[in-house]
Amino acid sequence: MLKEFLRIPKLETERLLLRKLTPNDIDDLREWLGLDIVYKYWGRPANKDEKNPELLFIDPRPSVKRKPSHDFTWGIESKENHKVIGIIEVFDVENDRLGKIAYRINPACWNQGVCIEALEKVVNFIFSETMIDRLHAEADVENKASNAVLKKCGFTHEGCIRNGKMVSSYCTYNIYGYIRDDFCQHENVRHT
Repeated sequence: MLKEFLRIPKLETERLLLRKLTPNDIDDLREWLGLDIVYKYWGRPANKDEKNPELLFIDPRPSVKRKPSHDFTWGIESKENHKVIGIIEVFDVENDRLGKIAYRINPACWNQGVCIEALEKVVNFIFSETMIDRLHAEADVENKASNAVLKKCGFTHEGCIRNGKMVSSYCTYNIYGYIRDDFCQHENVRHT
């Protein structure tokens, strides 16, 4: 379920607007979010909310008072057609110091650089505007595209878990990390 966030700033790239998802996005999400192919390497199949995106915006227990979340979830909107073509998340944020990052993109938009463009913008935001010092990601070794995206965006391959459990499935997967020092070094190189 999507959470209410303290702060979800809009982020913009040349082709994309990263923003909070709203109920107006349900039809766009319905086109791709529940597709089996999106979850081939996700570590689990699509859940009920992903197959029925209208449920993402319904609080099943409205009377429960929840703690504010420090996680971020952005819908990735194409500026060309104003459709939500992906989701990128920084979640499981611990003590405002580290978090996991994951993304899902509409298969119709695969191999178009959308994920790289969105991920680079989110990494820049996290290390420029928050106190988070480390982002980490997992990618099934069979998911060549996601492994390539993470490397291209500056994530360091930190290891491989053989026959481990990724979410709720067993597979061999790579672990990637990106720390603030890496980002600062990269930024210094870009500006010299």
